[in-house]
Amino acid sequence: MPDVQFDTLTVREITFEEAKVDFVFSVENPNPLDVKLASFSYALGFEEIELISGENEDGLELKAMGSSTIELPVDLVFADAWNTVQATRGQDEIDFGLEGHIGFNIPQLGKVDVPYDAGGSFPALRTPMFTLEALRAKNVDLFTQTATLELDVGIDNDHASTLQFTALDYDLTLGGASAARGVIADLAEVDGAFTKTVTLPIEIDLLNVGSSVVTALTGGGSLDVGFDATVDVLTPFQEQSIPLSIDETGNLTVGD
Repeated sequence: MPDVQFDTLTVREITFEEAKVDFVFSVENPNPLDVKLASFSYALGFEEIELISGENEDGLELKAMGSSTIELPVDLVFADAWNTVQATRGQDEIDFGLEGHIGFNIPQLGKVDVPYDAGGSFPALRTPMFTLEALRAKNVDLFTQTATLELDVGIDNDHASTLQFTALDYDLTLGGASAARGVIADLAEVDGAFTKTVTLPIEIDLLNVGSSVVTALTGGGSLDVGFDATVDVLTPFQEQSIPLSIDETGNLTVGD
């Protein structure tokens, strides 16, 4: 009988929406003839709660009297996973369990199912949360029709590891009108299980906004603020940054 052992979990691609991974098995074939893979059933669960199951057949042939590698590709939508099992704040990974049968077509025996039961750690990537906290008018010059603002943005990191945020490309609206666009190369590093407030310096042209916005900026009123942006996030799960879209709105009282 072939001997099946779980080897490793390889992350092919990961975003804030889904993970594409390979569960890698090593199979030792003691037979003097090549053996063909007939079936590959699996049931994957987190924290002992089953999430997905299925059957994968790729026609792999195991070499005679030797070891071969079998990869089980799985695409997992994080929303489905975290709606069922939520990772604890301050954790980067969550326990997984994988079990099933691998069927082999063995000469003179026919199809034989070999069970397997594997476990380990799965990358628990969650979307960082952005919130609009405060807006301040530091300088409003009616003569030049320009204003310098400060927008406080809260960034919450639910993981254990530090996340690095770069290449912020934003569009700010005030009172429903586009007020400013800008790019910030290095936004922030946010420690694990921590919420950090980042202050964005913003220059606006008062001619591009309505009189109600100018009144609020000069008189300390409230404004509907929209923050539409993209940012690159460096996580502990892969070497490349992961793009994140941000779309936040709020009504903020203008301070000084």
